[in-house]
Amino acid sequence: MKKTMVVLAVLAIATTLFFGCAKREDAKPATQAATVAATPAKTVATAVTVKEEVRTVKPDYTIRFAYYDAGTWPSIAKLPLPEHAYALVFKSIVEANSNGKIAVDLFPGNALGDTKATMEMAMSGGLEMVTCTGTASSIMPELQVIFLPYVFKSDEVAWDFFDNSQMWQDMAKTFEEKSGLKMLSVGQNGTRHFTNNKRPIHTPADMKGLKFRVMQSPIYVKMVEAMGAAATPLASGEIYTACQTGVVDGQENPIWNIAANKWNEVQKYITLDGHTWSENFVMMNSDFWNSLPADYQHIVEIAAYHAQNADRAAEDLASRVLDFESVKSTMEVYVPTTEELDAFKKAAAPTYDWLRGEVGNDVVDKFLAEVKKSETRFGY
Repeated sequence: MKKTMVVLAVLAIATTLFFGCAKREDAKPATQAATVAATPAKTVATAVTVKEEVRTVKPDYTIRFAYYDAGTWPSIAKLPLPEHAYALVFKSIVEANSNGKIAVDLFPGNALGDTKATMEMAMSGGLEMVTCTGTASSIMPELQVIFLPYVFKSDEVAWDFFDNSQMWQDMAKTFEEKSGLKMLSVGQNGTRHFTNNKRPIHTPADMKGLKFRVMQSPIYVKMVEAMGAAATPLASGEIYTACQTGVVDGQENPIWNIAANKWNEVQKYITLDGHTWSENFVMMNSDFWNSLPADYQHIVEIAAYHAQNADRAAEDLASRVLDFESVKSTMEVYVPTTEELDAFKKAAAPTYDWLRGEVGNDVVDKFLAEVKKSETRFGY
């Protein structure tokens, strides 16, 4: 209950600050136009553009921020999707604390391209800021350690690693050197679960012969194959049609994402195995960051900290409460027993050996040791 109250309070305050930063073209309290995009064979309301603002102060800098999640709140949805929650809070604090001298323009719902395309735009300077999940590992394969199956026992263990681990700080610095993108913060895309149309999945044996859509990251392919299923990497925008037409039998995603994209309409079964914890990397073009005066950099850092917390809280509330109700009312939900979960972990173990071959034993062993430290802090 405390977490629910906190996230609602944060978003309410952020929205008030945000609306007070600039004069709008009209009096409607909305941050983006209600532009509607259609998915194949099913119309899903998603706001994908931002209403152009009339500003009373000429900004010294403008941050164009692109992200995957649709901007359906407040006009459509009951809660902002995680990345949109991040964006709203970030925009509000940056514009308010800079007295409008830093403007933030939001581009939700993949309005400027998918996560790979927008990440590349941010690398080249075509965008100042972007959120991505998984695709960053194409630049730095070592990042795949965080996708090792069943490695994070809980959200708080993952949070502690990203917030307090020296290893993560070092990895973020190396990533910036390789990509020209500064890691501002890490939000929460959520704990991922398997869904499918063929049969309930209680053990790894039930996965044999099934085809699953996975993220376009090699470690996801190896994990699903280790469990005896076939993996088909596809962009997220292709999931609905692929499941509906039988191109794949299933997919894997956090609960909120399943509900937000209505994949539960084309999937019958869900197994809450929590095989991976999925992040929202929020990154800024390094050259742009370095061009900001120190006081403006501090404003951005503070905003990113608050926005990160809003992202995590929004995902937590959606997946554990609000969207879980939608999923369980339309799908057959199965929670593996301790013994069954151990069987999944054992089946997925070859993924660890594969990654060791890709990035080296030292990287994997150091990561596992850091995770163990985080587990200890929370009594695991």
